[in-house]
Amino acid sequence: METARAVVLSAIVTAFAGCQSWEVRQANIFSDEDGRIVRVEYGRSESVHRNKFISPVTGKEMDFESKLVVRVTMPDGDRFTAWQCMNFLRSGTMYKTDNEQWMVLANGFSTIVYAREKDSGRYAEAYRGVLCETTDKKAAKDDRWRDLKKDSRGKWK
Repeated sequence: METARAVVLSAIVTAFAGCQSWEVRQANIFSDEDGRIVRVEYGRSESVHRNKFISPVTGKEMDFESKLVVRVTMPDGDRFTAWQCMNFLRSGTMYKTDNEQWMVLANGFSTIVYAREKDSGRYAEAYRGVLCETTDKKAAKDDRWRDLKKDSRGKWK
């Protein structure tokens, strides 16, 4: 009986050991041209998350580290968590799930969600929407903020 308890306790500890906690900093709601809604919660992890990418120059596998994370709720209610990854596009922030099934391109007032195709392994656009609502969230001031002041001509310094 004691052995069974130890095995169960060990399994629980192991399951939670890989979990990373993160805090939602902002949540946006996007709508596509058909009125389908996607919610994206942007967050920052307490610890660094690592994923891999293939260098287009050398072809070697390289590490990418970030604390940025999103949780996406799709129109059908499916949810997934994706971590910032290497982005070879010209703009936006790219996120990818650990199982590489989903990628999200957050680009200011728009977002695109890509799903991995089973046959080809390539990503196909699953959703494209524009910002339609941002939830209220008061930002706690931290030491990185600075006060902006205007000079005598009214220009920001």
